[in-house]
Amino acid sequence: MEFRQIIYFLEISESGTYQKAASRLGLTQPALSKQMFLLEKELGITVLERGGKSVRLTHEGERFYQYSIRMKELWEEIQNAFSKENELKGNFSISAGGTVSAWILPQILKDILKKRPGLSLSVREGDASETKDAVLKGEVELGILTGPISEPSLNVLEFLSDRIYPVAAKDHPIFQKTKIKIEDLKKQPFVCFHPGSALRKAVEKKIKSFTKDFGPNIAMELRSVESVVKSLEAGLGIGFLSEYSINSKLKKIKFDDWNTDRKFYLCYRKKSGPTLAYLAEEILKSAEKWEIERE
Repeated sequence: MEFRQIIYFLEISESGTYQKAASRLGLTQPALSKQMFLLEKELGITVLERGGKSVRLTHEGERFYQYSIRMKELWEEIQNAFSKENELKGNFSISAGGTVSAWILPQILKDILKKRPGLSLSVREGDASETKDAVLKGEVELGILTGPISEPSLNVLEFLSDRIYPVAAKDHPIFQKTKIKIEDLKKQPFVCFHPGSALRKAVEKKIKSFTKDFGPNIAMELRSVESVVKSLEAGLGIGFLSEYSINSKLKKIKFDDWNTDRKFYLCYRKKSGPTLAYLAEEILKSAEKWEIERE
């Protein structure tokens, strides 16, 4: 059970409909319904009875409502006790790779800055090595890295999950094949990220698990995600992209056993103080909300 589900349940109980509750919470109705389904599944009871557009509490829901009120009051008491320590003001910087910088952080940071007028956040793009060095040297306060991360001087928090896919322009000749195999890719030119890219390292590791003698015909090595995307759109080769950066002009190349996942982690130095820890918490909460909205 997650505390946000308690808040969602209370809002639905007080609003009387999913539609009103979703509007007040800033969520879509399907996303809110999914969270209530997960809550009821974990509790093993039905707390809300749906009838037409309105909802009402079941007998078990009435009991759970009382517990939920007490939990909310306790949480508000905790927040009030630490409110002075948790004021978020000042300038903070974040370093992250191209995918996170371009497709993930803008929406997440927009949500935070809207609620925190005294806060200023800047983002600088860097590969995995550059980002890690920048955090360790104190050049930026926060970094977002691809895991696993083993660094004793850093606090490391799970941020988001990602999946990498082979892609090409929709009209690429490879899609004329009825069944595509890894061997079919050998004959194609590749549009790759530069060797220091975490995404490229993940792809190379996966390819080696398929075949040891696969030497890709690299036509281009680029640093920015936008450059790779534009080159793929132009039909200059095959490439590998995060699910977050695949657009309508590109198509996934599907073949058996391709399943490449990675996790992003938020990290900061352990001796950074409580304000930075609270900022990291805010970023994680906004990321969770953003991911729910995408589902």
